[in-house]
Amino acid sequence: MSNWIIAAIFYTFIIGWSFSFIYRFRSAVTGTMAMISPMASGMIAGFGSGTIIGAGFSSNIFLSLLLSVLTGILAGGIIGSVIHIGAFLNGALSGMMAGLMGAMLIVMLPSSEWNRVIFIFMAACGFLQFVHTLMLQGQIEESVLKRSPWIFRTPFLMFLAIAAFIFLYSTGSSPNTIIPSPKHPNHSMMNMK
Repeated sequence: MSNWIIAAIFYTFIIGWSFSFIYRFRSAVTGTMAMISPMASGMIAGFGSGTIIGAGFSSNIFLSLLLSVLTGILAGGIIGSVIHIGAFLNGALSGMMAGLMGAMLIVMLPSSEWNRVIFIFMAACGFLQFVHTLMLQGQIEESVLKRSPWIFRTPFLMFLAIAAFIFLYSTGSSPNTIIPSPKHPNHSMMNMK
């Protein structure tokens, strides 16, 4: 369970950084990036929260799907609302779809695989966020970035943060950290009525 908290903090950091960067430089984030950023953020947050919430509320599939979808909608929608209404819609719908997919994926897997799947998708989403960071910083003039707070100046900070969270998750992960719920069989797609 503590690994899931690390994963939740990881996704919260990614969304917080993306929102802060886009809010600070919203006049420079235009065109295609104005649509890609909310979509990328919504999908990363939606899928990540979907895997964590799906595992945490595995005994109640409806609740896990609902919470995952709402988290994705909020993450993508809030970031998109900073830019314009079209970006809001793009981010919210992408987050909704990704939250649904993340929760459904975890619920379909045996509980013995949850930590591994959450780790794999943390690594994948971390890579995607790093690319997103490079794209966002490429939109801003270098002279403007140099005058901004240190957290936005270089993609190296994002790389270090992603690596640190993935390292923390992998060192805290052990195969016996999950205790299956008695209401949830080893594989949720078995014995469905």
